[in-house]
Amino acid sequence: MKTSIRLLVASLLLLPLTAVAQSPPIVAAAPEVCANIKWNVSFLERYPKAPAACRGVEVRAGLKYAKFMGKVAKTGASFVEVKMMNVANDPISDIGFEVGVGGRVTVNDKVEKVSQLKEGDVLTFWVREGVFGVSPTLTDEPMRIIKPEAGPAK
Repeated sequence: MKTSIRLLVASLLLLPLTAVAQSPPIVAAAPEVCANIKWNVSFLERYPKAPAACRGVEVRAGLKYAKFMGKVAKTGASFVEVKMMNVANDPISDIGFEVGVGGRVTVNDKVEKVSQLKEGDVLTFWVREGVFGVSPTLTDEPMRIIKPEAGPAK
C-alpha cells in the first residue's frame, strides 16, 4: 500500500513537468525586416534590385522605412546622384533624387547640407514603405526620385 501511495504522489508531482515539456516554445516576434517591406510597384519596376540593397528597417511614427546606402556619384544645387550598393557594398543601380536648395542628407549617421557632399561620400537614405520617393534624413516627406541622366551637370 505504501508503494502505491508513493507512486501516486510521484506521478502527481511529475504531471506538471510533462505538461511543460509538451507546450510549444515561446518565440519572440520577428523584428521589422526588409523581406516584410511592401515595396511600391513603380519603385520596383525602376529599381528591381533594391530589395537586395536594403540594410534594415526603421519605424518612425508608425511608418516603416527601408534603409539603403550608396556612394555619391554627382551632386548639384538641388539633387544628388548615388550609386546604390547591395549588402556586399557592390554598386547595383544609380538613383538620383531632388533635395531642394539647402537640402539635407545623412552621411556617416550625421545630417549634413547637400552643399557639403562630395563625390565618394557614403550616403544613407530611406525609402518609405509603399512610396516612390527617397527620404535622405528619415523624414516622412519623401523626395522625388529623378533619373540620374536628368540631373544637371555639377
